[in-house]
Amino acid sequence: MALPDGPGSRIVLIGSAAYRHDELPPLPAVRNNLTDLAAALTDPQQGWLDEAQCTLVADPRTAAEVVRALRPSVLEAEDLLLVYYAGHGIVEDTDYYLAVTETDPEEPSISALPYRTLRKVVLGARARNRVVIIDACWSGMATTAHMAGGHERLRTQTAIEGAFVLASSEHDSTSLAPVGERFTAFTKELIVLLQDGSSRLGPELTLDNVYQHLLHELTAAGRPRPTRTATNTAARLVIARNRGYRPDTGSWKAEQSGHSGHPALREGRLLLDEEERAGHVGGHQEAADGYATVAEVLTRLFGPKDELAEAAQRSRAFWAARRAAVVAAVPPPPEQPPLTGFRTVGIELGPGSCMVATLDGDRIEIVPNAEGAERTPSVVAFTGATGDSVLVGAPALRQELRNPNGTFRLAGADVDPVTADRVCTELLAKLKRDTESRLGERVARATVVVPAATSEAERRRIRRACRTEGIELLRIVSASLAAGIAFDRKLGDQDSTLLVVALEATSLEVAVVEVGFGMTFVNAVALGDGLGSERWVTRLADDLLKDFEHRYGVRLAGNPEVRRRVQEAAGTAVEELGSVGGTTVHLPYLTDTPTGPATLEALVTRDRFDRITEDLLTACGATVEQLLTESWRGDRTDIEHILLVGAGARTPGLVELVRGAVGRQDVNTVVTAEPPLATGAMLHAGMMTGQVRDVLGVDILPRAIGIETEDGLMRVLVPASTGLPTKRSDFLTTSSVDQPGVNINVYQGGHELAARNTLLASFRLSGLSPAPLGLPRIEVTVDIDANGEILVSAKDLGTGRTETLHDITGSEPPTVPLFGDLPGEFRPPDPVEEEEPPQQQQKQS
Repeated sequence: MALPDGPGSRIVLIGSAAYRHDELPPLPAVRNNLTDLAAALTDPQQGWLDEAQCTLVADPRTAAEVVRALRPSVLEAEDLLLVYYAGHGIVEDTDYYLAVTETDPEEPSISALPYRTLRKVVLGARARNRVVIIDACWSGMATTAHMAGGHERLRTQTAIEGAFVLASSEHDSTSLAPVGERFTAFTKELIVLLQDGSSRLGPELTLDNVYQHLLHELTAAGRPRPTRTATNTAARLVIARNRGYRPDTGSWKAEQSGHSGHPALREGRLLLDEEERAGHVGGHQEAADGYATVAEVLTRLFGPKDELAEAAQRSRAFWAARRAAVVAAVPPPPEQPPLTGFRTVGIELGPGSCMVATLDGDRIEIVPNAEGAERTPSVVAFTGATGDSVLVGAPALRQELRNPNGTFRLAGADVDPVTADRVCTELLAKLKRDTESRLGERVARATVVVPAATSEAERRRIRRACRTEGIELLRIVSASLAAGIAFDRKLGDQDSTLLVVALEATSLEVAVVEVGFGMTFVNAVALGDGLGSERWVTRLADDLLKDFEHRYGVRLAGNPEVRRRVQEAAGTAVEELGSVGGTTVHLPYLTDTPTGPATLEALVTRDRFDRITEDLLTACGATVEQLLTESWRGDRTDIEHILLVGAGARTPGLVELVRGAVGRQDVNTVVTAEPPLATGAMLHAGMMTGQVRDVLGVDILPRAIGIETEDGLMRVLVPASTGLPTKRSDFLTTSSVDQPGVNINVYQGGHELAARNTLLASFRLSGLSPAPLGLPRIEVTVDIDANGEILVSAKDLGTGRTETLHDITGSEPPTVPLFGDLPGEFRPPDPVEEEEPPQQQQKQS
């Protein structure tokens, strides 16, 4: 471990001490936090950072001002990026905000800095090491309004993938800015540690050292308990020299040996320090005892008049042998404690990312993964010469440029079925493994939420992956149902009609959902084929690249590294455009040109973005109109709430579009990309296992299912938006009297031509016999259970012969030819004539 590289590192210290709104009291200590923390970090004795690499952002007026101040450091940092914020923290629903001067605590979503924006900025940095320190209330109780009101618990993602996040308090408590004190309590201890160091710690301060020291000092003084999220690698990152390190005194016991200046002891201490950092020696006390023992050995080995050179030579041999013995004696890593008990979870299995929720008492908790993040990217990479090494989630995403052919997404196009099965299984295995590690219990059952557009083949793949990983799959539910269940729990005992718009990375799902008193029913759904939030981001990235290429006369479309940088910058810009009228995309040194390095810098306004994505927004509007005019028979003015969820929930223009379609600008609109889907999945799982007794959810069929006829059309047996479970039958005839059998080709989709829909399966009913009046009559039945599993059967009414296909998603390729011997027509059964009862004769008088 070493100190950060000064020229390649950047620090940004942000502090809001003054506020315009009366409900946000001033925090004069914050200004001192900034100046003294900057002085401690740039002190020459720390030895790694110059003042020019440290940026102070004092009392920023708006969130955009913070983002603009962050951008240069984010782009320039190569080794370490450290971002610090001090001020008020505000919670609205499940979102967390950092207050700035103009913040209105009643409208933080449009006047404060969203934590998710800070997260995206940090994630977009090229720095190898990223650190975020937050000295603010996580619960929002620093504002006057919340002080009088109860303890609202923050339930939002605070972790940042691949970064170390240190917070001044727990998620359900306040931070502390004592009246009259020069600093806030948390930052004061941090500054003291940097200025004075600690004799209990080693020569360098790692982030883990910093956290442990702050935890000890603050809790001992009755201050709020700090928290952290980090991977082991990030926690061991060196942040400063320890000025309190005393190698020859105190607990190190070197002074007692009488050999504190002996070259053998000096060299041995260095080697022993290396072993301690590598984990081969546990703790400073063990190291101190080792020094005392070695001092006795030195007394026997070396006399007081030994030459230094000879002593050093013998010392190297002695310590090399001791080092080998220490390494050989390293005990194996402790075994993972056995898992006790069984846990039911809700899993959001999205095309862009995944999330796991569990039930803790009556509260839903999001379970972080091994990297400390609540969301796991739906990316799997196979590395190594034979592809036997697997990376899942953020590690797979980071190496994609180096291994594009071995990196796959959950909903990737042009992926063969075997690889797609493996990707789904590896992703589910990581979610299960990380959850079990966090909870200490075995994941036994799960409800999985997926976009309604998920194909039957993909749903079957999920079922196989669950069986492989030993998880009992309780139910696969749609995003609309999960969002409705989560919203109903928040709404309370009220009946309401929701319009749910789920814009995921690769799909659009619009549904009308009825909720109330724990019951959630999906009434109708419409799917936007090919519409996903990635298309908006890609459209902006293409436009930026086009302008850049035209300006500099270069072609960049084939450069994957450039493409990824522009795509990430475009994603950040789309996120910012959801709340501001314009933003600047700045990518320094994007590529080399004949005139030298070129930088991409472009102003992206809402007008420009709306112009290049007009057709996408129009297509979304058509999907909403299809739902409200064709799929749903109700009155659109009955819609009381609009709920936008998914990765693209904050896409610019989407809220205005949906409000316009409903026809009411005053309709309550909730926009969130965070946990509702995983929360709804967990509530549904709790309903099925009896853990939750006030929840009922009914899903629907997203696409129609039908049979191909001889004219190439699809005869619909089960219409779209049919409630599940359901069972539908219809009657068909053959094309000719002597036809020996009939091929049943089952399709799913909304097009009248069968070939334009998705083939689910095909099978053949043979041995037909003519009916008494000519053509045979065959009854075809489609039976779909509440889990969406489909069973199709065909029965010859003349002979009673039956063929049944239980696993309809499993015939790849089809088992029979797709053309020829197809049904000729569908017709209702002949009416059954009932015999009249015999009339009784009247008795003659």
